[in-house]
Amino acid sequence: MTTPNPVHEPTYWEARYKDGRTGWERGVPTPAFIDLLEGPSALPPGRLAAPGCGRGHDALLFASHGFEVVGFDFAPSAVAGATELAHSKGLDDHARFEQADVFTLHQRYPEAFDYVLERACFCAIAPADRDRYVTNIRTILKPGGRLIASFFIGPAEGGPPFAADWEIIKAHFAPWFEIDEAHEPEIETPMDGADLFAILRRVR
Repeated sequence: MTTPNPVHEPTYWEARYKDGRTGWERGVPTPAFIDLLEGPSALPPGRLAAPGCGRGHDALLFASHGFEVVGFDFAPSAVAGATELAHSKGLDDHARFEQADVFTLHQRYPEAFDYVLERACFCAIAPADRDRYVTNIRTILKPGGRLIASFFIGPAEGGPPFAADWEIIKAHFAPWFEIDEAHEPEIETPMDGADLFAILRRVR
């Protein structure tokens, strides 16, 4: 009998929040997202989903720029933290957070969002489930909607994070998305990891 991968269970992620094993949590918004929103190519506000939102720093950055944000996370502690942070920033009317399995979002939110925000979610999903994740992302986006991403690029033993590179990411997203923009990181040694910023547009 195959043992279920623990990353499929909310209890796994809740335990990591309780134990403080949350290396993906920077405590501040992702710099590439700040540059996007404050630069000359800023996207117009719209409805944005943030799967695997954690404590909501990136989601609330977009909310502060006029986006209507719904964040999702497996861990109740993450959702509670994001909700509290939204309240402290006066963004309750622009952002809300739900405890949810990202693989079920297509059932409640078909073609409901103009944007999906990706950071440290793709790399947290078991590689065997990546196509299923991409299908869910595609399904909740409106036709022509965009995935705004900061992908973890680099090797990893075990996981999460699970190893990925730009070619792997493109292979999973290519059937449904075209690349509007991508900036590949420089990884100086095989043990390093880095973030790759990309904007992918749903075309099918």
